[in-house]
Amino acid sequence: RLFDPALGDNVVPMAFDLIMAAVQEGEVDAGLIIHEGRFTYKGYGLTEVMDMGQWWEDTTGKPIPLGGIIARRMLGRDTLLNVESLIRESLTHALALPDEPMDYIRQHSQEMADSVIREHISLYVNDFTMDLGAEGEEAVLELFRMARERGLVKGGETMPLFVE
Repeated sequence: RLFDPALGDNVVPMAFDLIMAAVQEGEVDAGLIIHEGRFTYKGYGLTEVMDMGQWWEDTTGKPIPLGGIIARRMLGRDTLLNVESLIRESLTHALALPDEPMDYIRQHSQEMADSVIREHISLYVNDFTMDLGAEGEEAVLELFRMARERGLVKGGETMPLFVE
């Protein structure tokens, strides 16, 4: 709906791992695939209609705000910074020893092929993962601005809070 507000009620929410099969079986006309589906959709006999990441970059000129880690503000700055530090430590460890987390990743992955898992990680774990920086924060703020403008989120309480 961010791309095309006219979609309105034609959107059928479903878990990401069910989308490709739903399109393949004709339950829905099209689907927005994420995660490893980006690398495996052709195996379902599907065709890319549009790359939404490319649309975002072309429209905004900003990096794609793929996801984020959120926490309640009431936890307080010190707790939030501690959580951030632990996440950064985990990422640093995983990047230094890329084979070590593979068993864990396979347990939670919808796609079991190591090549797809590694391709997914190499594309989505990048410099912004370690430090969002001003450019990344601008992308997130733009996402929220566009979503509010299109009526997808309401009010200032939905604005992201970046802990510093």
